[in-house]
Amino acid sequence: MLMPKESRNLRKTAKRLGIFLLIVFVFDVFIGFLFFKYTQISSVLCGFIIICITAVLYLLFLLICAKIDKKKKERIEKNNKKDPFTKQ
Repeated sequence: MLMPKESRNLRKTAKRLGIFLLIVFVFDVFIGFLFFKYTQISSVLCGFIIICITAVLYLLFLLICAKIDKKKKERIEKNNKKDPFTKQ
């Protein structure tokens, strides 16, 4: 059984991954179309290039998500330390 926080994190991760896969799928179809239409490379090499591009994009996506989560966590911690009843 998942705890509420774990469930929330799992939904957030699944949502992010779904959006990423949708965008990358469209991008990969476009690149595959360009390779088949305008070049004479084999389908195996085309597939390998698409897999490499997707892997690099996924690593970039993970890096961006990690930075966003880190900044969000820092912002939440910073806001929780402030006392709303004191003047600055």
